Amino acid sequence: MLFRLGDLQPGIRLQMTKDSLRMVLQRPVLGWGLGTFPTVYPAYRSFYTNLFVNEAHNDYAQLLVETGIVGFGVMLWFLFRVYQRGVPTSRRWEFKWDGALSLAALIGCTGILFHSLVDFNLQIPANATVFYVLCALAASELSPSSSRSRASRDAAATEENSVSLK
Repeated sequence: MLFRLGDLQPGIRLQMTKDSLRMVLQRPVLGWGLGTFPTVYPAYRSFYTNLFVNEAHNDYAQLLVETGIVGFGVMLWFLFRVYQRGVPTSRRWEFKWDGALSLAALIGCTGILFHSLVDFNLQIPANATVFYVLCALAASELSPSSSRSRASRDAAATEENSVSLK
């Protein structure tokens, strides 16, 4: 059987995640620092390979290793806020185009987040850019009839009325 150069054997990704979690135990609060995974990981690797392991093949484990609990907590807060803002908008997907766009963006974000469990797709700049654009679309109020627009129109109308009464 032929293997491509760089293919990982079955079970290696899970072992890399376990090794990464051992790294977290050494520096749990702030982690090892962004971009240090390929330098620090060889000391914790529990299997033999002739390949250079430059990523954890699990974005969550790598973020935890590099930024610790603090950085991981910031990521969880960010995702919570994206879904907290996006889910209510997406519930009206059948009636409003901004709801459909929000739902599509949330589905895209969710797909990328699931893929991040088994790969390092957010380490690739183009994938990270797409992810953050989807997050922005999911969490933003796009409809011109949104509460902010309505509030500013009401404020302008009130100001107009008060000017005309003087």
